Amino acid sequence: MKKTTSDGRYRSVPNSQESGVAKEEITYESALREEGINEAFVARKLKDLSRAQERRWNPKKGSWEKFEDYGTQLAALREIAKIFGIYAKDPEDTDAPVVIDLGMLTPKEFRKPADGKESEGSSSG
Repeated sequence: MKKTTSDGRYRSVPNSQESGVAKEEITYESALREEGINEAFVARKLKDLSRAQERRWNPKKGSWEKFEDYGTQLAALREIAKIFGIYAKDPEDTDAPVVIDLGMLTPKEFRKPADGKESEGSSSG
């Protein structure tokens, strides 16, 4: 009988019929690699999922057709972006204000002057 530990490893639980020989621990990673699931396999699957299509009924033509499966494609691209580290890391201080520069869409009271200097007092304009 096998039990799963919190770190994802299987360990053999002694059974009255088993000998006292120590059993080897098998990790999820080693089991997956043994089955041929490695980095290249995952990359191929993510590539396939990023091109996913689904069959839907086209009422205009009266037939089933293949369309882009945007939900699956988006999920695959998110995973690919995580692997490549495209997403910004979470900031240490999540309560810090976030400044988004909207250019000329920024309200006048929040804009920086064109010369780069902060004006003192209220600005006219």
